[in-house]
Amino acid sequence: MVMRQITKKRLCLVGAIVALVLTIAYMGLYPLHILSIKDISNNKTVLQVVTTPGDNLWIIFVNSVEGLPVADHFVISDSYKILFTETIFQAPYAGYDHAKKSELIAPNTTKISGYDRQMEKITFYAGYTFKHMLFLNGNWLPLYEVAQGGDIIRITIEKSSRIASLLRRAVSHD
Repeated sequence: MVMRQITKKRLCLVGAIVALVLTIAYMGLYPLHILSIKDISNNKTVLQVVTTPGDNLWIIFVNSVEGLPVADHFVISDSYKILFTETIFQAPYAGYDHAKKSELIAPNTTKISGYDRQMEKITFYAGYTFKHMLFLNGNWLPLYEVAQGGDIIRITIEKSSRIASLLRRAVSHD
C-alpha cells in the first residue's frame, strides 16, 4: 500500500515535470508574429504587437503634390506577409492608375482594389505638415508621439519566440 502511494507520487511528479518541459518548449520554440512599426531614424518603437492573419492596417496621408488625401490598405496574409490590397484617393483627373478594378466611390474619389501585392516591409517618411495617420484593426496609432516629420518609418512582421516576447515586455520601459 505504501509502495503504491510512493509510485503514484512519483508518477504525478514525473507528469508535472513533463508538462513543465513541454510548456517551456512550446514557449521557447513556437513563434509569434509581431507587427513592428519603428521610427528607424531615431531607433524608436512606435508599436510592436502580436499579429494574426486578417489584421488590417491603414496608412492615410495627404499627397504632397496635389495636397489631396490618400488611404492605403494592407492586410496580414495567412503566411504572415503584408499584402497591399487597395488604395482610395481623391484626384481631379482620371487617377493614378488605370486599373481594371478602379471604382468611383464619391465625386473625384477613386478606389482601386485587388492589388494583393506581397510586401516584406513598408517604408515611408513621416510627413511634416500633413501628418500620416495609422490605423490597426480600426484603432488609431499615435505615430507622432514617437516620430517627427521627416523620420523614416518602417513597418515589418518579425518572428519572435514567446519567451523572447515576454522578456521584451518585462524589460520594456513603455
